[in-house]
Amino acid sequence: MYSTLVRGIEALEILGRAGEPLALAEIARRLKTSKSGTHGLLAALVRCGYANRMAGGIYSLGLKAWEIGRFVPVDQLVQAAAPVMDRLASAVNDGVILGVLSGFEVAYVHLVGSPQAVRVHAEVGQRIPAHCTSTGLALLAAQGTDYLDQVLPKRLPAVAPETITSPEQLRREIARVRTRGYSINQGGWSAEVGGIAMAVPCNPAYGPAGLCIAVPRYRMTSRWIKNSVAALSAASAEIATALPQSPRLAA
Repeated sequence: MYSTLVRGIEALEILGRAGEPLALAEIARRLKTSKSGTHGLLAALVRCGYANRMAGGIYSLGLKAWEIGRFVPVDQLVQAAAPVMDRLASAVNDGVILGVLSGFEVAYVHLVGSPQAVRVHAEVGQRIPAHCTSTGLALLAAQGTDYLDQVLPKRLPAVAPETITSPEQLRREIARVRTRGYSINQGGWSAEVGGIAMAVPCNPAYGPAGLCIAVPRYRMTSRWIKNSVAALSAASAEIATALPQSPRLAA
């Protein structure tokens, strides 16, 4: 039953990310399973409204998937954070990113681009392993002590020269983040990119969420870090205050 559930979720993800309807054979290929097994999964999803079957055995994401997605309170988080992030970006003259922790990944849900010619590029919807980014480190540090044990993968891939690649090193860094209240990442995701981040002290049902100032690494001077910590702290508190104590369910 567990394996079937996982396969069904994977099929939904394939349909959602495709951006267009897919044939049964293509879905089976991406799932790396048989056409007959995939047909059974899709039939169940169609019956429950999470997928649509069109002529010729073509499938697309169903309306029920959108309805369920509306109950995730990311929109409320973004609405509260967006004006605060605009002001923060203007104050620090650089890019600001709002990320949400999902397992051992950070998903970017809103960003304000930097006005500077040399800047960090990111995209809404982008997912990055938490050990590579300042946002991920800040959010891992904000979780309970057993959270990392539950989500830590078997290996930590090195995507840049300064990526943390050992669980022991990661645990030490998380401890440092908890002590000082913010994270710093220099070269963990890209050799030329750095960032400083802080968890937003809000109801974890919203995320958990973290705020990051992302910059080219050469701009991360000690003075910049000091100024950024103060600005991040004020902005994070302002976002938390703007959010309802509990997320509102979609109507």
